Amino acid sequence: MFSKIAFNNVKRSFKDYSIYFLTLTLGVCIFYSFNSLDSQQAIQEMNQNSVFRESLELLMSGTSVFVSVVLGGLIVYANNFLIKKRKRELGLYMTLGMSKGKISRILIVETLLIGVVSLVAGIGLGVIVSQGLSVLTANILSMDIKKYTFVFSLGAMIKSIVYFGIIYLLVMIFNQYTISKYKLIDMLNASKRNEEVKLKNSVVSVLTFILSLAFLVFAYSRILKTGLNAASMELIITVLAGVFGTLLFFFSLSSFFIHIVQKNKRYYLKDINIFVLRQINNKVNTNFLSMTIICLMLFLTISLIFTAFDLKGTIDKNSAKTFPFDASAFLVADQDEGESEVNNIKNYLNDIDFTFEPNEKHAFFNEYLLDLSIEDLLSKYLSEQEQIAIQENYLYGPVSAIKISDYNAILDLKGQEHFDLKDDEVLVVSSYGEIIQALPEYMKNEENIIIENKAYTLKNDVAIDENIRINKGSKFFYLIIPDNFKGNLQLEFSSFNVVYEERSFEKSEEKFSNLFYELEENKYRNIRPGLVIGSTIDQIKERENGSAALFIFLGLFLGLVFIVSSAAVMALQQLSDASDSLGRYIALKKIGVTDKMINGAILKQCLIYFLLPLGLAVIHSIIGIKAVSGMFHFNYESILVSSVILVIIYGGYFYATYIGVKNIVKGSN
Repeated sequence: MFSKIAFNNVKRSFKDYSIYFLTLTLGVCIFYSFNSLDSQQAIQEMNQNSVFRESLELLMSGTSVFVSVVLGGLIVYANNFLIKKRKRELGLYMTLGMSKGKISRILIVETLLIGVVSLVAGIGLGVIVSQGLSVLTANILSMDIKKYTFVFSLGAMIKSIVYFGIIYLLVMIFNQYTISKYKLIDMLNASKRNEEVKLKNSVVSVLTFILSLAFLVFAYSRILKTGLNAASMELIITVLAGVFGTLLFFFSLSSFFIHIVQKNKRYYLKDINIFVLRQINNKVNTNFLSMTIICLMLFLTISLIFTAFDLKGTIDKNSAKTFPFDASAFLVADQDEGESEVNNIKNYLNDIDFTFEPNEKHAFFNEYLLDLSIEDLLSKYLSEQEQIAIQENYLYGPVSAIKISDYNAILDLKGQEHFDLKDDEVLVVSSYGEIIQALPEYMKNEENIIIENKAYTLKNDVAIDENIRINKGSKFFYLIIPDNFKGNLQLEFSSFNVVYEERSFEKSEEKFSNLFYELEENKYRNIRPGLVIGSTIDQIKERENGSAALFIFLGLFLGLVFIVSSAAVMALQQLSDASDSLGRYIALKKIGVTDKMINGAILKQCLIYFLLPLGLAVIHSIIGIKAVSGMFHFNYESILVSSVILVIIYGGYFYATYIGVKNIVKGSN
């Protein structure tokens, strides 16, 4: 008998509360899709890189736990709404003599049925969605899509079943605890309870609303001024001001808004606007805390999805750039050995029997540190924000230098003309001009650089924008010094750059890639103890694309979970409120209000309720994205993709909620 009752309840719930099942299915789908990443061939090829493999495993395991907690909280929250809606039904069971234990058994069977259906549907949908994710992965990692086939991840399926099985078990325990606390009189009279208005005084509501705007303006101005470069405590204060301002905004909004609208009698008394406004007032007033959380989650969703796709575009643009060299490597000098054979990378390569082919044009050069610090050189021109940026990027310290003959050898590889330097001249080379403006300002206003009490004339007015090696590394800029420089030089690196001939590119790329992988694994430590680090073009792109993939997966994973959670909570609140407000809708019909007017009122309520947290979240996101715009290449494609995802999911939940509320009210006839 209990199984039959439970089955009929679930069948009825599928019709009335399809949003609950949709949310469970989407949760399982998203969870399976992203946990199936390691089964995709693009990721398996990247897994040959131990750093990427470990990072992916750590990211997915940590994120999966976090997401399961979020989805678990959502499911418990949604289940609480369903139990609340069914209080009267459960009260009737008790009136008929059914014990709380038997009611709990019915709920357990219902939860099992719901869990099985949502797991099967979610995993089935996840298998389909994961194929699209596989295409996206291959695109991010710049791999050939044609060779990838249909993939099913047994590990992701087992993981989904285990995680959601635990969640459903917690829901069962929660249901039993909830039922044990309910009293019969509370169950039978549940629908007769009204929300308590938190803020009645119009003056206080206006002052609170103004205070919320003051907090938000303060947070916006601070984040626009400092971005993410503010000190930790300042950033915490800014975030707290934004959160508190958002909380006060929703706490005061309903009372403030209704007092303002009441001034416009023409609109307030039109049709059944009084009813609509009172309904909205009750909802926002009662759920201001959840609306605050939803607003912040939507803000994170928009920011994460925008950042994920914007980062993809940034990486694509960077990948399209040409590299000055095909491979570079450097040996970290032992400071006690000076410029001895131990610190010479050419001798190191000879000792491990590595030779260059005739079609592998190369140049050796040394990199030194001067008795001149970047702080001393640029302190006069560094802004407060630039000082923070330099510290965070470890750009402080001694100035680096390369002798003119070594620099000209590097230019030979690139097919560029040589430079001549007098004994009292230096050249400035930098690849950070777009990030730090202090160096261009220095070169604009100064004619000399003082090194060990000797003045050296700046040969160039603007820094030469190029990289000394295949990648930027951590250097702020280099000084190109005369070969007979008399000052103190401390050898830092012994390096080489290589350019392959086009006809032998693949062969040479594989040769140097194998060398650098072997160096990472310390294969030659028994021959030479020196630390040598190198990269090829393909390895650089692989690392960049791998890092981009990790951030994009994280952004999409969390963004989709947050938006589904936010929209589901909004929908469930609306559906629950519709059930509680059936008496009010029945009263409207009795006094002659048409179904068309009631449907219009339902549409207005749902639209306003969904748009309130979204509207403020969009404003938060615009300010946040603008504050960190320097970190990304702002493009309209990212905005379009983010908006489409948001509209499809959030708009879909809005429409489903509107239809669901209409059906609940229609069923009261």
